[in-house]
Amino acid sequence: MIGTFLRPLRHRLILLFAIVISVPSAFGIWAAIDNFHDQVATARAATDRFATLASNYESNLLWQSHQIVQNLSHDESVLLALRGGTDPRARDACNEAFFRAVKPYPSYGTAVLYDLRGDAVCQWDSSKYLTNVSHREWFNTVLATSAPTISAYLVSPALEEPIISFAAPIFDADGVFKGAISLGIRLNWLSAIGQEPGLPPIAHVILLDRHGKVLVGSANTDTHADLMPAPEYVERIVSGDLRAFEADDATATPRFFAVSALANNSLFVLLSIPRASIVDPLLRDMAIQIGIICLVSVAGMLAAIFGARILVTKWTEKLAAAANAMALGQLDMESELRGAPVEILQLSENLKAMAARIEHREADLRDSLAQKQLMLREIHHRVKNNLQIVTSLLNLYARLPRGDVFREAFGDLRMRINALALVHRHLYESEDLKEIDLVPFMQNLCALLQDGSGVSPRRVALNVEFPELRMSGSRAVPLALLTTEIVSNSFKHAFPDGRTGVIDVVMAVDNDGNGTLAIADNGIGPATQLAGSPTATMGTTLIAAFAKQLGGQIRVAGPPGTTTTIDFDLRGATRPN
Repeated sequence: MIGTFLRPLRHRLILLFAIVISVPSAFGIWAAIDNFHDQVATARAATDRFATLASNYESNLLWQSHQIVQNLSHDESVLLALRGGTDPRARDACNEAFFRAVKPYPSYGTAVLYDLRGDAVCQWDSSKYLTNVSHREWFNTVLATSAPTISAYLVSPALEEPIISFAAPIFDADGVFKGAISLGIRLNWLSAIGQEPGLPPIAHVILLDRHGKVLVGSANTDTHADLMPAPEYVERIVSGDLRAFEADDATATPRFFAVSALANNSLFVLLSIPRASIVDPLLRDMAIQIGIICLVSVAGMLAAIFGARILVTKWTEKLAAAANAMALGQLDMESELRGAPVEILQLSENLKAMAARIEHREADLRDSLAQKQLMLREIHHRVKNNLQIVTSLLNLYARLPRGDVFREAFGDLRMRINALALVHRHLYESEDLKEIDLVPFMQNLCALLQDGSGVSPRRVALNVEFPELRMSGSRAVPLALLTTEIVSNSFKHAFPDGRTGVIDVVMAVDNDGNGTLAIADNGIGPATQLAGSPTATMGTTLIAAFAKQLGGQIRVAGPPGTTTTIDFDLRGATRPN
């Protein structure tokens, strides 16, 4: 069914356009949704900043209170009154000092110096009667911590109005804790909370004490309790582990909440913004973006359906007819394609040039065949030279006496001829007929030597390790024959009387492109191996000759064992692709 539908080019173009447009459309929809979530997260972060901004007035008031207490704690008249003297002038001077410090700031309803028993020593308004405060939570906190603190919600008996008390310890010249200074902050002066410039008009701000009680709220509503979150959220706020969250208020309206803690978690500025006022415009924008993307996608599909025939497939049909004509030898079809898009005309020209390129390709194939024939002649030439080497070897061995030595010598000869044959086999199997891969070649050669020696791998193990290199046949022949001579000597002489051992054939390459071939066995040693051997001189001669062909130097070490090392130049060797 699908295959039948996709047979016409027009349908394939429509499917292709649908696939192409679906990717950016899906990405656009995903981007719109992701942008919506980013904007919501930005709005939540802005709520945190608004909470900090809303706490500016309270922060400044607390800083101001701290400065007033600091100044009073260094006033000599205050310290003199705190010492408990009987001179009434000291108390009057202390009252005057408090009056001067607090009078300019109407936000303070009381300013009192208390001794360690909680009794008032002096105050800025001596007409007010003050009771003992030893039972107050804030006073006991100052006594216990010797640090400033802020009280919870209080009703001042002297003012008969709600306040919060900013209290701080006072010390004498010797640093001894002598009492506390309390500044009573009128809550009606905190009613300006939430009116800082820069706050959104829909934001509502509430000031809570350390127990979560509402102190004051924004002037834009009279029912602060309706805008509070559930009690469990308030408990987490005052405990210090909740600073930003989303929850319903008491009227079940979802809101974003942010908390700014003041004075070591003694006061909390709670700012909230209705979630709908932030999220609904963002949802509307996202819906508009997704709608536009879908509209563009539908318009594109309609254009593909109605425009494919007019703009594309008409010319491709004519191009197919032109190709059929070209197959019959009619190469001039320009008149039938006049007015076609430049791509169609270019394709037509390419079809015309195809016949010429085919002819050129046939010429290239003929040249390639000639090159292969030249390579084959080169291989025949190398075989001829190697056969001459075989003839020379036969002449050398013919001079040896007959008998076991003669048979052994001809066995060695067969091994060397097999090594030459292996080189040519790898040359024939290579792609360029010029180079062989060193790793498989040397592994096959050493396996051939093991088999020809008649020594079981269980008795003498042969380990081969070569780098990944490609070597020309002219260099591989002396390397193979050199390895054949040395490994064959180890098999024959290094392990007499059924001895077991190991032969290692390892080649390494340094950074300068020089190779080192090391053939080592753990046999009886070189002096004992070749003693009395009639072929010792010939083997030594061949090894030296093959090393000379490689341009290398030979070193022999041992006992224990025998290690033959050949250093030579790896000129012409390459790494395989």
